[in-house]
Amino acid sequence: MRVLLFMSRKNYLSIFLLFFIFTSSLFASSWIILFGSKDCSDCEEVKTGWSEDFELGSKPSLVFLEIENLDNYRLLSKIEKQLRIEEPAASFPVFLIGRHLLSDIDEFYGLEDQYQSLTEGATIELPELQVLSEFVQNNPAPVLVWNAPPETEERATALSKDRAAETNFHLLYFMQRGCRNCSRQRHELLRLTKLLPNLQVDCYDIGTEAGQLMLQRARQKFQTSLDDKNVTPMLAWQNGYIAHRTVTAEELLDIMQETSDDTPFWKEKISLRERRALQASQGQFLQRATVTVIAMAGLIDGINPCAFATSIFLISYLLYLKRQARQIMLIGVCFCLGVFISYLLFGLGFSFLIDFLEHLYWLKTALYLLFAALAAVFAILHLRDALRFRDSGKSSDMDMGLSLDTHRKIHTYIKRFTQVNSWLLIPAALLLGAIVSSLELACTGQIYLPALMAINATGVHWRAFYLLLLYNFFFVVPLLVVTALAAYGVGAQRIAKWAKNNVFATKICMTILFTCLTLLMAVMAWREIPSLQEPHGVSSAIDCLGKNNDVQY
Repeated sequence: MRVLLFMSRKNYLSIFLLFFIFTSSLFASSWIILFGSKDCSDCEEVKTGWSEDFELGSKPSLVFLEIENLDNYRLLSKIEKQLRIEEPAASFPVFLIGRHLLSDIDEFYGLEDQYQSLTEGATIELPELQVLSEFVQNNPAPVLVWNAPPETEERATALSKDRAAETNFHLLYFMQRGCRNCSRQRHELLRLTKLLPNLQVDCYDIGTEAGQLMLQRARQKFQTSLDDKNVTPMLAWQNGYIAHRTVTAEELLDIMQETSDDTPFWKEKISLRERRALQASQGQFLQRATVTVIAMAGLIDGINPCAFATSIFLISYLLYLKRQARQIMLIGVCFCLGVFISYLLFGLGFSFLIDFLEHLYWLKTALYLLFAALAAVFAILHLRDALRFRDSGKSSDMDMGLSLDTHRKIHTYIKRFTQVNSWLLIPAALLLGAIVSSLELACTGQIYLPALMAINATGVHWRAFYLLLLYNFFFVVPLLVVTALAAYGVGAQRIAKWAKNNVFATKICMTILFTCLTLLMAVMAWREIPSLQEPHGVSSAIDCLGKNNDVQY
């Protein structure tokens, strides 16, 4: 009896052990797939925590499939098709728990209490997953690394085999470092390269100047305003583009069927004019600063002592000749118009010279640096004049002005042209304005030349012309004000006294202006450096699909 009891206990123990081994093997065969990249920090964190907390029977095995392996990536695509996922995850890691595919790591951790029940429920019927279950059962461990079995070579079903092998296909791919959504797109492109051996993908990082230049060209090609910040991932071909989402290899195969064999628009070298256009679009702050500096430069140039003294002498002489208010106004306005036209023509000529120098990279940069240095010197000299005038009160102590001989010539021309008959006053005043403005260039050109360099920084175009008009308008505003005051009875002596009382303030304003021009010229010289580095306007694409690429996702 005791022997039978002992034997029955032994049988019970054997049955219990067999049951434990059987149930353990069942638990061990349950698994969760982690699709991730070898450089995925979230994947490493999940695997480390899984190993530390793992208990056999209470947690499924975690199986890591590296998506750099094309067979693993193909398996993920099959799973998404079976589950009818309309918008596949654009980044990794991706988790498969039973029939649940998750791309949100927080959502994955939120299901921690349901891991076991979800993996024991309905499963996805794929041959690869059957092989995976056998692998997990034979190799019980907290974390496993596995690769899907290779499939028969895929064929380009949307294209004929001959065309897929013989035709050169081209794609333009915009990505960005740190773009999580770009990771999935890269793997779709890698799949496509297996299907189309002659596919060439030109990758551009929109965080670089080359990427921005090519994106600018794509905008112009497709006549669309693409958002720089959210455009990636973006794929373009000769006839169209898709942005803001992942494009599958199958979609791209259909697209390639319709593409032409023409040279893609992105294969042409980046021109200097395109680079200038990009700089203009990106330099909004600099553009606003330029407009402010140009307006201020024209106004201060118009009230600087050498130009203002000429205006006062003209009005004084007209009053001396006892001209009527209407004649003073007419002569003053025509004189201003002559000055305006002469300065405008001079500015246009210098603008076209700057545009010609645009192709002489080193020379143009050297000119910016030269004008920056001259502006700095003029700032110092005008500050010295201001301090000298404050101490002595004599204009003769100032160095930055017209010579005595030039003053005499200007006065001579004013006397000659203002004594003509009434019917000649208009052409005489226009001619006088042209002559006087030419003689004053030695003084006013100190400001005008650096201002013209700033105006034409991005080439000769309508914006530059508007800035040129703006400068010359503000330049003649002081003379128009003086003319109007004289016509309405304010004597030239009062105007001259006001001018003398404000020489110090004017000189300080000119010092500030030349300091601003110094900084503006220095910034523009700095912006020319990319042109010096790439003198032929060549911007090469990066290798974002190669095995040794350095693109981090």
